[in-house]
Amino acid sequence: MSKIGKKKATRKGPRKKTARSLGLFALFVFVGVTLAAGFYFMALFPGKPLGIDLPQLSEQAKKKPLQQVSEPQPAPLYEEPALPHQAPPVVTRNTISEKKSLTGKPLVAIVIDDMGNRQNTGRALIALDLPLSFSFLPSTPFSDELQKAAQAKGRDILLHLPLEPMDPKWNPGPGTLTTSMDQETMRTIFHDDLQSVPTVMGINNHMGSRFTADPQAMRTLLPLVRARNLFFLDSVTSSQSVAYDLAREMGIKTERRTVFLDNDQNPDKIQAQLDLLIKLAGEHGQAVGIGHPYPATVEALRRYQPRLRDHVKMVGVSRLVH
Repeated sequence: MSKIGKKKATRKGPRKKTARSLGLFALFVFVGVTLAAGFYFMALFPGKPLGIDLPQLSEQAKKKPLQQVSEPQPAPLYEEPALPHQAPPVVTRNTISEKKSLTGKPLVAIVIDDMGNRQNTGRALIALDLPLSFSFLPSTPFSDELQKAAQAKGRDILLHLPLEPMDPKWNPGPGTLTTSMDQETMRTIFHDDLQSVPTVMGINNHMGSRFTADPQAMRTLLPLVRARNLFFLDSVTSSQSVAYDLAREMGIKTERRTVFLDNDQNPDKIQAQLDLLIKLAGEHGQAVGIGHPYPATVEALRRYQPRLRDHVKMVGVSRLVH
């Protein structure tokens, strides 16, 4: 290699190092400036990403709670009402206030459903010094005995008519009427159900969340009720029930359940429901509670007898239908 070539080679090395150093320096300066600018804008506009316009929530939206998802509850011993513990009673007539003015107290009826299967609790409820009303299922083992005991005490007796529920897993038992039945089949089964409760004064539905929400089915059943001069108490097992309105439209005496007493079979909880029953009776002149022949219901009613006597006038449910 010549001397000139060696000189060029010698001079080229330092120039490359200088250019590389300048490039790295420029990169560090660019990064530093970018970071500084970012921190600057973050300080000026905290909580807002650069270049993004976030939607502004209204005050109402900020306060709205997230939807809560609860664990599925175990199946109850009877069909749960679709409504909460009470259905708002419809009070559109003057007879309620007139009845209330006679005693100075609101009127309350308590109907005990599902009678006929439980002998001991059935007897205990009939023995209470309260004018309870009793609704008997058809074809139950202790029905005849308990009906005679209730009749001897002058209690109102109903047929607890099994009607088709919304969920097919529920079995209302023998004598069930369904929405798919033709008129003649329904008439025959209804007649047989009535034969098992010979002193019947009225009807209320056992289950029936599908049936009572079906206008066509109810228009087939209710004339059978009217033909026997019976009343129809809507247990309100469906928020879509048309039973009460159709019965009134057809001129059938009717009323609706106000409070379920013993969805929770705890005497203290049942007493809380009785408090609610009294409260609603005071607001509307009358109210109907529905309970069942459970030991807890017997115990709660025993404890609660004095309060019922002090605050309301207890009557058979036939006094409250119109």
